Amino acid sequence: MDGALFEEISVLAPFIAVRHITTRRRQTLLSVLAIGVAVAAVLVFISLQDGFQGMLFNIVVEDLSHVTVTPKEGDDYIYLYRNLMDRIWPIPGVSAVSPGLGTTATFTHKDNVENVAMSGVNPSDMDKIYKIGQYVIRGDLASIQDGNKVVLGQKLADNLKVKLGDTVDASFPDARSTSLVVSGIFNTPTGWPEDIAFVSLSTARNFLNKGDVASSVDIKLDDVYQADAVARVLQGYGYKADSWQQLYPEILRTLAIERFQNQLINLFILIIAAFGIGSVMYMLVNEKTSEIGMLMALGATSHAIRNIFLVESGILGLIGGTAGAVVGLLISLYLKSKEIRMEAPGGQMITLPVVINPWDFLIVVMLAAALSVVISAYPAWKASRLDPVEAIKG
Repeated sequence: MDGALFEEISVLAPFIAVRHITTRRRQTLLSVLAIGVAVAAVLVFISLQDGFQGMLFNIVVEDLSHVTVTPKEGDDYIYLYRNLMDRIWPIPGVSAVSPGLGTTATFTHKDNVENVAMSGVNPSDMDKIYKIGQYVIRGDLASIQDGNKVVLGQKLADNLKVKLGDTVDASFPDARSTSLVVSGIFNTPTGWPEDIAFVSLSTARNFLNKGDVASSVDIKLDDVYQADAVARVLQGYGYKADSWQQLYPEILRTLAIERFQNQLINLFILIIAAFGIGSVMYMLVNEKTSEIGMLMALGATSHAIRNIFLVESGILGLIGGTAGAVVGLLISLYLKSKEIRMEAPGGQMITLPVVINPWDFLIVVMLAAALSVVISAYPAWKASRLDPVEAIKG
């Protein structure tokens, strides 16, 4: 058989594949649906996954300290915290520094009693790190700077049955009893304790009967991944300095584990769908045995026959993947536009996070097409190994 005819058959492989696709519409539809549904489900899942991981990381970036300094070994407080702050500010990348004085107190209002994590802060410094001001729903965070005032979380205020302007009595063994006026109420951010209350540093010191001390110094950085390096610098001064990676290792662990699990699940979904195309290719080989034999008799090589079925499976995977990507995009856009509210484990209401990454859509479509080709390799190989004479006989 001359080479010209062989080359013509090789060039016609895509057209033969398209002919199979268009003439076997039912099988084509089932294959496209299998891949399309799988791709749509995977892409919606990825958009939600990216949204949740982004939200979790934003908690680190926006709502947590990147480095926290606590007292030296054997000390209860940081006694020269102002000198420490003077050492912190020159470190490159530091964007905010906030001293704090935390203690436990018992708040009483009429017959209502609650144990509280009371934190003395400079409100402007603290807000630069924790952005707590955006959660204040009544009153003003800065108000605690003037006199004995307190800003409470909403749940704590509800438990004490207090409103703006009410007075709570703060007490604790070995502490100086103090009356505090409620000057603000805020919604507790996700992951924060619900029994927290903010007062000024001076109010906390008077309550504890202490001098100019702090129990911690929080640091915000421009680059969150510099936290370990900054912590090591401060450890060199003798302080206990911990980066957010050390304080909240579960965040990094959760991100890594969830990403791996989700990628594995997504891959299995696509593989299962690709097996649908592989099954269709297997049946097609059985149905087209005579046609395959005739092509071989005309000079088509095993390589050319194999390419026909691989090209066909790739086209089906690409069509199904593209259709699924369109459906997945529409569903993701719908979920994002609706701003669906849901309750977090801590009881806070959050908006369903959806992040649409164009690269995810492109990668998943290409992966769907590639898996379709890989899964169809055996039926294609089987077709290429047929004996021409036996194949023509059927």
